[in-house]
Amino acid sequence: MSRKNKPDILLDADVVRHFLNGSCLHKLSAIFPNRLVMLDKVKNELCRSKSLTTPITNFISHFKIPVISFPTKTEVIREYALLIKQFGEGESACMAVARFQNHYIASSNLIDIKAYCKQYNIIYYTTMDILVIAMNKKIMTEKECDEFIKDVKAKGSKLPCDTMKEYLKTKNL
Repeated sequence: MSRKNKPDILLDADVVRHFLNGSCLHKLSAIFPNRLVMLDKVKNELCRSKSLTTPITNFISHFKIPVISFPTKTEVIREYALLIKQFGEGESACMAVARFQNHYIASSNLIDIKAYCKQYNIIYYTTMDILVIAMNKKIMTEKECDEFIKDVKAKGSKLPCDTMKEYLKTKNL
């Protein structure tokens, strides 16, 4: 559990990359104060790209994001071993740990995580969900979110909409 009695949120690599590419990585900890954690497997996955090593290390250090070792409990290791056959390293690690340690997940890789999270009642936040929360908490304006989406897409990532207005409409929010 987190430091504030709410479940910790396991950061997956794609959400971190989105917020890095949108120049808003620093806002993640304000959106979810004292709830973000990163598995060592996700950090390692991110830091395989030398260009990400410094910004990821700085993010973790500056915002005191705990990097947790992948658990050694047999049930988590077994689950991870099954998941990694189908999914990416970070998603598999996050899903296995979330299932057995009651964490939430921050991942936009819905193809990999959605059905699994639904099956095991794991709460997840996509990048777009996080932007909605950022707007509701007045950490980001709609215009800032739209710029974020534009920047993230310009750097090659996929997001489901071009604007927050469009996204909110699809979600009936």
